[in-house]
Amino acid sequence: MKNIKFSYLLLLGLIFVLVGCGQDQSVEGSGSRNDAENNGNVTLTVASFIPENSEVVKDIIPMWIEKIESETYINIEFIGGPESIPADEQFNSMQNGVHDISFIASSFYGHIMPEASSLYMSPYTPEEERNNGYFDYINDRFNNHGIEYLGRFIGNAPFYFWSNNKIETLDDLNGLKFRSNATYHEILDVLGVTPVDIVPGEVYTSLERNMVDGFGFLLIGPYEDGWTEVTKYLIDEPFLNQNATILISKDAFSSLDEGTQQLLKELTAEFEQEMLSYFEDKSEEALSNILEQGVEIINLLEEDSIRFQEIVDEVYWEKLENDVPDQVEKIKEIFEVN
Repeated sequence: MKNIKFSYLLLLGLIFVLVGCGQDQSVEGSGSRNDAENNGNVTLTVASFIPENSEVVKDIIPMWIEKIESETYINIEFIGGPESIPADEQFNSMQNGVHDISFIASSFYGHIMPEASSLYMSPYTPEEERNNGYFDYINDRFNNHGIEYLGRFIGNAPFYFWSNNKIETLDDLNGLKFRSNATYHEILDVLGVTPVDIVPGEVYTSLERNMVDGFGFLLIGPYEDGWTEVTKYLIDEPFLNQNATILISKDAFSSLDEGTQQLLKELTAEFEQEMLSYFEDKSEEALSNILEQGVEIINLLEEDSIRFQEIVDEVYWEKLENDVPDQVEKIKEIFEVN
């Protein structure tokens, strides 16, 4: 009788151990949708730095959300654009736990994390950045602010200047006024152009009423938003890399099991690659539309093109030298700049 009782207790003990092991495996599992039954769904909130109906993000954010929700047990709740949380408050909002994830450009948190200016200057594709150490470098810098860097959400989409004055040389820009933002204020200053802060919703009226002579923006967006109806020229001199980032608060990221954290990173890396071809197609479509509408393409002379790119580089390296001198050598090392 004692042996039977002992064997029964031993069997119960083994069952509890096996159940416990199974639970541990679910917590540290793959993070896939198959783990949802054990882990329970997690809901994370997402905000955008530009309105959700903007041509730049209206398809992109839903694409990323669908990718994450279909492959993990994470539910994504999109809470809106700057009308919900102002763009210049979203970084702090994540830090304070008001929302979890932001699709946001570095120009809105560069004053908090100046080394983020290097995002503009990277000569690499997102995949190359993940392989050459830049991704890990910039993520470490984000971690210092309680943020995890997931990746970029705009690929192959540099900035351009658009004008209502025909520009034949860089000197022709001197004395003009362009709608601007923090991304290219200093560049315009060096070119002799007066930068004017104007919110996107007022750009059309500002151009129509000759309050500004031009603006800076991507190739994608001005046609769709109607700006090219009141714009004559596109200066075909692309500059800077795209600085649009997907960020998640460290608290929200840490709340996920390790398998899900890794899967979230992998899925966003895949998404970055998808965005390269997506924006290549969108850029071709945008260019076709603006040419059909009558916008004329301006090509700078070779010496002006070289000087223009030199000005861009000088402005941004000077910014880094002034704001984060202790980081400059590391960034130059990764970018292979002498």
